[in-house]
Amino acid sequence: MGDGPAGMTGSCADGFATVIAVCRELGLTAVDEAAVRRPHSAVDEFRMPAFVADAQRLSDLADRLARAEGAAGATATTVGEWSGRSGHAAGSAVRVVAGDVADLRSRLTQGAAVTTHAARVLEEVLARHAAVLETVSRRRLGGVDLDAVPAALNAGAVTEGELRAEVHSRLDYADSAGELAADAIAAVLAEVASAWTTDTGSAGELVLADLR
Repeated sequence: MGDGPAGMTGSCADGFATVIAVCRELGLTAVDEAAVRRPHSAVDEFRMPAFVADAQRLSDLADRLARAEGAAGATATTVGEWSGRSGHAAGSAVRVVAGDVADLRSRLTQGAAVTTHAARVLEEVLARHAAVLETVSRRRLGGVDLDAVPAALNAGAVTEGELRAEVHSRLDYADSAGELAADAIAAVLAEVASAWTTDTGSAGELVLADLR
């Protein structure tokens, strides 16, 4: 994350942290900035554009392998017309390669489908999280512009108790949204990792290792 204006970090929680900082100055909450930002750290750390790009690349690779599988099948048919020992050896080699390509294509297609679906799910999760942060970051409190809150308090138009309750409701809402988004990211990435894990071999071996 690059440094921006004072108090800004490039975090999704910047706007909310700014609102809560004003509320702290007004004595409406004692929650510090680190506590405000913490629930949203997983969203900050996750790189959605890169994940979407990876999903697209995997889908493209699965398509290319499908075409390669078709080409291998055509080659096997041609080689099958050969005669003699060399023809038999060539045919066996082509069948092995075709089988390997078919197996890899099948696993890659399944993994790419899971990854693409995961990207769509996470886009929705992050959109909902962003909508919550937009709501809680509105610079109005108790129906009053944030800058006008001191005057409204002095005039008795709003009470400190009402404003405190609203501030802490926003904090609770934002915390819940951040925690739900973090849990969703972890769960979806675990599902993707599971989809790329082979049924055989050592635990954690990825299908993508076949591409070596």
